[in-house]
Amino acid sequence: MWSRFIGRDVRATAVALCAACVVYFYLLDRFVFSSAYFSPIFRDLLTRYDVHAAWLALLICISAGFWRRPAPILRLVDFIGRHPIGIALAAVAGLAVAALLIYHDYPVSMDEYAAIFQSKVFASGAVAAHVPPALVDWLVVRGFNGSFLIASPETGRVIEAYWPGFALLLAPFQFLAAPWLCNASMSGLSVFLIYWITREISGDTRAAGWAILFALASGAFLADGISYYSMQAHLAANLVFVALLLKPSKARAFIAGIVGSLALILHNPVPHALFAIPWIVALASQSERRGHLALLMVGYLPGVALGIAWFRFRTEIGSSSQDFATLGGAAAGVFAWPNKVLLNARLAALVKMCVWAMPSLFVLALYGSILRRADSRVRLLASSAILTLVAYLFVRFDQGHGWGYRYFHSAWGVAPILAGCAMVSRPGIDGRLISFAGACAVLSLLLLIPVQMNQIDQFITQHLAQLAPPRRPGNNIYFIHPLGGFYLADMIQADPQLRNKDLLLVSHGAVLDTQMIQRNWPGAVKVSDTQAADQWYLGAEDLRWPIPGSNDERQFVVEYIPR
Repeated sequence: MWSRFIGRDVRATAVALCAACVVYFYLLDRFVFSSAYFSPIFRDLLTRYDVHAAWLALLICISAGFWRRPAPILRLVDFIGRHPIGIALAAVAGLAVAALLIYHDYPVSMDEYAAIFQSKVFASGAVAAHVPPALVDWLVVRGFNGSFLIASPETGRVIEAYWPGFALLLAPFQFLAAPWLCNASMSGLSVFLIYWITREISGDTRAAGWAILFALASGAFLADGISYYSMQAHLAANLVFVALLLKPSKARAFIAGIVGSLALILHNPVPHALFAIPWIVALASQSERRGHLALLMVGYLPGVALGIAWFRFRTEIGSSSQDFATLGGAAAGVFAWPNKVLLNARLAALVKMCVWAMPSLFVLALYGSILRRADSRVRLLASSAILTLVAYLFVRFDQGHGWGYRYFHSAWGVAPILAGCAMVSRPGIDGRLISFAGACAVLSLLLLIPVQMNQIDQFITQHLAQLAPPRRPGNNIYFIHPLGGFYLADMIQADPQLRNKDLLLVSHGAVLDTQMIQRNWPGAVKVSDTQAADQWYLGAEDLRWPIPGSNDERQFVVEYIPR
């Protein structure tokens, strides 16, 4: 009954969903819904950018309903289905360029910077960075020590606060000076896996072509592919996990465990654990496959062991940090029973999830899951997505930074797969459905995606513009006032070996800032004094010096930092 109902009314349901998103923005802070408890960045991205995308998605859905020519759509889909590897490689190239031009090759949030910082440490062959101990309070904002980085003011050792898997994945790209290629590569791998899994489940190359088209026509997939968030790696790892367990054997189960062990430690274990639970339960419930389950669990052991070792190392470094000492209490407060505040945040996140997907994607995914509900693999995919969605109802944060619904992205790959299953070539498939779904995808690529990419570029450009441009040639010191602008604290980022051309430091007030400058760079000149930061120009001469034993890497040498 449900498949017949949704099948007849995919267009109407999709239009209704897009209209509901628009209505949400109209009601927000007027009648029912409130953003009063949202974090400033979450509220800003939602109300400044997503509202426009919601209107455009509604316009696309309505316009797509008037398209009545399935033939050119099918030619496009068939072309994609015949060339999945070429499309995946093209996606890698396109997203790599976009990471440089649109995302500015810049970790805009502290979540992204933490992984970048740690990946540079790993790429240099070390486990922790070492900075002058007295410099810790100048490099790490109070309150961020223990949340994003963990830095010891006694030893000067610094590591990221998250689990190290994504930084390990980034490290080879960092070593090649191409960190922007990492998530682009994860996206290309995901494109092929979405194709392969859809074809394996549906037995239809055309359906697999549809799945690729739906993924590439979705802003969240592309945005995470050009960012430095770990979520695209979570997505790719979970898709590899599924591909290995669609037809489980002992070898595949073991390899799936190895992949899962990396996924567990990408930045925290929750995203993969939620996704994997239905598949683990399915193996455990089949007596003939319990041997596969044992090998799967063995495969998880390296990640679990590394996670435990990392936690102990992190605790050792952080034990001398006052901020870190409070982290245990903060961690206990991650989870909460859903209340009005939390449900408000999750409803906003669902709106973001819809707005940053191809219009009609989730309606088509629902249709596909119902249409092929007899297939246990479809039920497991749907269960992974639903469990991820429901579990985050109990996480008290609203995600803060992020494009789309970042907390769901580890399971996001399920949506284009199930939507592709809705488009399987079969007798009686409605040409209007083909026309509508194809028009939604094409119009999203032509209209919605450019708008959302421009929004990302605009946001990062405005964010970076809070600091005056550096004087060249030579070096600059910026003393940033964390409360002097919009998320200025997130701009205090440093290379682990302090190889930056310019140093961005936490301001300790005009007196101490000036003392630091006079002690280390007596010839420096203050060139700007704004609410955001004080900028000092060190002159045309490069005032960085080779450090013994550092392979002649050029670093700032700070002799004395006033406390």
